[in-house]
Amino acid sequence: MWNPKPFLVLISLCISASSSPCTAASAAAAGGKPLVTAVTKDASTSLYTAPLKDGHPLLLDLTSPVISLTTCTSKNGTVTTLSANATDGQNPLFPVSFSAVASCTPQAKVPAGAVGVAGLAPSTSQSFPAQVARTQKVANKIALCLPSDGKSTTGDSVGVAIFGGGPLVFPDRGDFTTMLAGTASLQGFNGSPGYFVSATGIAVEQSRVGTSSAGGSSLVVALSSTTPYTSLRPDVYVPFVNAFDAAATGPNFPWMSRVAAVAPFERCYDSTKLPPTRLGYAVPQIDVMLQGGQNYSVLGGNSMVQVNGNTACLGFVKAAAGQAPAAVIGGFQLENHLLVLDVEKKQLGFTTFLNAVGLSCSNFNFTLAG
Repeated sequence: MWNPKPFLVLISLCISASSSPCTAASAAAAGGKPLVTAVTKDASTSLYTAPLKDGHPLLLDLTSPVISLTTCTSKNGTVTTLSANATDGQNPLFPVSFSAVASCTPQAKVPAGAVGVAGLAPSTSQSFPAQVARTQKVANKIALCLPSDGKSTTGDSVGVAIFGGGPLVFPDRGDFTTMLAGTASLQGFNGSPGYFVSATGIAVEQSRVGTSSAGGSSLVVALSSTTPYTSLRPDVYVPFVNAFDAAATGPNFPWMSRVAAVAPFERCYDSTKLPPTRLGYAVPQIDVMLQGGQNYSVLGGNSMVQVNGNTACLGFVKAAAGQAPAAVIGGFQLENHLLVLDVEKKQLGFTTFLNAVGLSCSNFNFTLAG
């Protein structure tokens, strides 16, 4: 199991010292080694961070197009030093530090202890992955596996991100960037930074939900690591919840017993009656039906939020009326899926829910090779 303290010390030493090992590491990385970092979830904010600045965390934001810091004063930006470890996809290899351009105005609220934002959006040359690609001579590509905070049924605690391509290998299980359950084309949306895909609809227990867009234009779906739970536009949310109610009260789920709602959720259930499985609680399956015929499946481990010892709630919320995309898939529904975001090919790839194959995002081996 990875011990975070030694890992952070190695990063800090590389940044602060001008010794030859760091210079050699930077030179080696310039030859094309991707960079790896651990990812943790902040329990109080449900936000995800990585120790990229002097061993201190930066918020990982899929919707921000820049790196921004809280520790500088010039509003015109600054050049800073960031760090991670070079990797072969199986282990960290050696610490690497590199210079990056950063804004001095954070683009989002950050968790306690975080010193800024690592913007991961694909839209500008100033995002974190774009600057890694340029300085390290690697692909503008992210392999991202978001962890839970241990409160969900998955019990995951540490995730992983690789910038610059793959592979991403789980011990004794192979390279999961080649074991994708589906792919989808990335698209732009109204000039907004971020990752967007098109969906033909949403299904609950293999039955398509009757949304207002189902018979016409496709649904635009955004990915967000700073939205805690999937947010559905009201015209999509209402028929979706009705369809979930119908499935939950049907003959296939006699154990689902509604209890009082717990904000921000509207549908909550007595979790003492929900059968646990390695996929999470046995509840109706939800599928985002992507254009091209593949589904992003949300099983019990990604759909039910354990809000207290006896209550689990459906982790989907109604968006404000002004939300433009039909759906924003939030962090909770992305956890324990490996996402491969290839900016150059404009493609999203994703694995199945890793618990289904006996894994989680915490299975990456953070032991330094050597």
